[in-house]
Amino acid sequence: MKFSKLMEEMRTIRDYKKAPVEKALIQEVLDVGRTARGIAENASVLFIENGKELFDKLSGKAGYFGKMMEAPHYLAVVTKEGPGYLENSGYIMELMRMKAWELGLGTCWLSIQDESELKKILGVANTERLTAFAAIGYPYKGIFKKDISEKSSRLSMEEIVYLNQWNNSCTVEQLEQLGFANIIYFAKYAPSYGNRQPWKLIVDHDKIFLTVAEDGKPDTGLDAGIMMLYFEKASREEGISGVWKIDVTSDLYQKYAVPSNYRVVGYYQI
Repeated sequence: MKFSKLMEEMRTIRDYKKAPVEKALIQEVLDVGRTARGIAENASVLFIENGKELFDKLSGKAGYFGKMMEAPHYLAVVTKEGPGYLENSGYIMELMRMKAWELGLGTCWLSIQDESELKKILGVANTERLTAFAAIGYPYKGIFKKDISEKSSRLSMEEIVYLNQWNNSCTVEQLEQLGFANIIYFAKYAPSYGNRQPWKLIVDHDKIFLTVAEDGKPDTGLDAGIMMLYFEKASREEGISGVWKIDVTSDLYQKYAVPSNYRVVGYYQI
């Protein structure tokens, strides 16, 4: 399935069947995470098989807006701290979520509320960070249950993209002329914590800079990594190859007039 179709169709699943997922399907999901190029190195994927037995212990340590989701299994990303480690974690987890959806499985991002205790429960070393956590299983629909949930609303392309400098609006027509319209259209489907959509993009010739709001809310780095994944996949489907670079220098803030409450994460070099 094309990534653009996955971006449009994928939903968060909150109800799961109790039956465990076939090992072959789980392996496909894990393989995607373990072989991902991502944004940085030193990340690994952890599969928690016995979700039912661990559910009570996990409650209060992670959850969806504070509520732990009961699922047969869970996924986690474990990593060393370093440049881009949170963005890389978001990239890898979301890539696994997309693969799971393609295979007919459901997932749900879970915020980490008590990392220290969660690492103890899952046997993660103190020297590592547990950065991303998600439920995974077969979606439960029940006899009378029908999924009528809609895709969360998204900002328009004009609200996301600036041309050459902050607050210099970029129209859809300009994006079409630059060849980026379809890329931005699909990239804006990237999920974010609380659907905050904290990102702004600045297009400058062959570089597209990603910035995120630093509003004190959790998971901003993970949100950035998810957007980086969506932008990269949409770009490649349009036949535009590139790579994300995170070697950001302080002079970029002045050059592009980026306000102090936004962080320049990196840029996509075409």
